[in-house]
Amino acid sequence: MRILITSIFLMLLTAFSFAQKTPVDKRAYAYYTQEEISQMPNYKIKQINFLYQHSFVIPDKFKGQINPNDIDIRLYSKQRLAHQRAKVYLKKTSTMKKERDNFTGQFIYLLSIEELQEAYENIK
Repeated sequence: MRILITSIFLMLLTAFSFAQKTPVDKRAYAYYTQEEISQMPNYKIKQINFLYQHSFVIPDKFKGQINPNDIDIRLYSKQRLAHQRAKVYLKKTSTMKKERDNFTGQFIYLLSIEELQEAYENIK
């Protein structure tokens, strides 16, 4: 009887932990399929969410002008620097014929690769 109760408790606990999976930031769906996301461990989803939500800083002068939820950070992540924050100018959402006309004049600061890796380690 004791084994049966323990088994039921463990099954319920397992089912509950899967049901409590962290939802992924909607921007990740441009890069991952629903199946890939559903197979990710919870810490990986939290790391992805950190990337989209906290891996950059909006300067005070642009707060209220830049919606952080509109930033596709993957467009800028290649510009991250190893040990210092990188200033990157935001692109317009529609593409222009001239590359120099494709920027808004607004910018953000990307956390360094080092800061990003540290945050990922803390999430694990």
